[in-house]
Amino acid sequence: MAEASDSSKRPRSPTPPLNAENDVVPQTDADEVQEPPSKKAHVEVKSVAKVEIDPEEAMFNLQSQSDDKKKKTWGRGQGYGNGGKGKGKEKDTNVKFERRNNDWTPREKKEGEEGGARLPKRRCALLVGYCGTGYSGMQIQTHGSRTIEGDVFEALVKAGAISADNANDHRKSDVARAARTDAGVHAAGNCISLKMIVKPPLPEGFKTLAEYVNSILPDQIRMWGFVRTVKSFNARTAADSRIYEYLLPSYCLLPPGRTDPLGKRLDKSSPGWRDLLGKEAVEFVDAAPSFDDEEEDGKINPKNRGEFERRRGWRVDSKTLERFRDLIAQYKGTHNFHNFTVGKPFNDRTVKRFMIRLEVKDPQVYGDIEWISVQIHGQSFMLHQIRKMISMAMLACRTASPPSLIPETFGPKRIHVPKAPPLGLLLEAPQFGVYNHRISTKANGLQDDRDPVNFGLYAELMHDFKVKWIYEKLRQEELESHVFHKWMRQMDCSMSNGLAFLNTQGIIPPEADLSKGAKEARKAAAAASAAKDNGEGGVEGAETKEEVEEDMDSEDEEVDMEALKRGDMEG
Repeated sequence: MAEASDSSKRPRSPTPPLNAENDVVPQTDADEVQEPPSKKAHVEVKSVAKVEIDPEEAMFNLQSQSDDKKKKTWGRGQGYGNGGKGKGKEKDTNVKFERRNNDWTPREKKEGEEGGARLPKRRCALLVGYCGTGYSGMQIQTHGSRTIEGDVFEALVKAGAISADNANDHRKSDVARAARTDAGVHAAGNCISLKMIVKPPLPEGFKTLAEYVNSILPDQIRMWGFVRTVKSFNARTAADSRIYEYLLPSYCLLPPGRTDPLGKRLDKSSPGWRDLLGKEAVEFVDAAPSFDDEEEDGKINPKNRGEFERRRGWRVDSKTLERFRDLIAQYKGTHNFHNFTVGKPFNDRTVKRFMIRLEVKDPQVYGDIEWISVQIHGQSFMLHQIRKMISMAMLACRTASPPSLIPETFGPKRIHVPKAPPLGLLLEAPQFGVYNHRISTKANGLQDDRDPVNFGLYAELMHDFKVKWIYEKLRQEELESHVFHKWMRQMDCSMSNGLAFLNTQGIIPPEADLSKGAKEARKAAAAASAAKDNGEGGVEGAETKEEVEEDMDSEDEEVDMEALKRGDMEG
């Protein structure tokens, strides 16, 4: 696993220095301070009195009071005249500076705020499930985007599980997640680790914190429960594997039509490719009326509705389903998945991932549509990896490309694999086998009793939630927006050479290779051909139409490269 992100690292907690005026040392909660203390101020201690003050209730580096004359300070790590943010004005050597005292005093209570003992915080694993429709992904953001984690954190604040002092910054609670799901991606189970108040006061009528939090959350997000964990627990690094499910309509495996650009390309590169497909699938596609891609005023052309409805009635044949299963099985084991993510080259050591188990279940009908479920159990996944794995298998199945094509994609050649729609992706649950074994056997000197992180306790609730809020929403969105159908049309109408790896030979031809060397070779060949046809002049910088189309097709959305390097984009 990649190194933990900055947002998941606990900031160093400063040790309260002695109060120069009262000569006292505030006491801290051992559970709260996990880092080595800072150096203490050099103040002579006459006596020590015990005062119950939480460091989070104190004001750090409060400037000591002055008389009428303001004192200038020059402390460690500070710049002069510019707050340490760069070069300020030149230092005046005639001015004397005095080191300020660090006074630790309790935070002043706001008007109307009740006093009382602060409730202790403990590190916990929060078990949640959600429908990702309408959200910008799982991970909490600081720029205002609506996220699953953001709504959960806000609900915990309202429920009193996060103190008011920590409510404005999730980093104070050391929030981390087991799997970072993209925008629109769902989860029957996911885990959030954080420090929270485990026994806040509950209103009348609520027996558990989960019940109270769920009354605050929207219905498409559920908190299943939580468990106390060891102090070092981090949801992302403690999860040793993850189980995902991808649901696709069975008509996504139908072949492209004879008049589609992709079908015409296959006729040239792989003559007789339709003969390798199931007879039922070919006849069903050939029976389709002419398809008009144009839209009127942003709405789907009424001429196309008949084909949308016709394809919903398709039920996959056994030959097509078996071919799809053979393709998915090629991903099992440890492979180089550099072609199934963004921004990582072939020789990057992090692109090798271990797929533990893959299963294509028998089709099931939900509403008018037959759906095929693919379960993928892997140790870890990179950004877009599952969506690209599913896309490659779907495209290969519907174009009669052999299973041997999949191992070819693990090699050094760089190709563009389109992403399948996020609509069908679902995180079943992260797995914590190693952590649960450690706490059950109390390995490595563990003394405290802790419960395992176990989603099995909520299996029935999670299943009911999946059917109502994920499967049903998925079916409804496909009926209304035709997400998968539009994706298929986009693939079938592509004229780019980037999809030339779809062929019956199971090879990646030179025109589909997007590596730097291959691109330069094609550019040089194009320039030489232009020079031969048109003379030596005006050929510098020549670029073919196909090259431009490949670059356009291979563009992924912009991602935060620093977050990508840290592993924040993984799940």
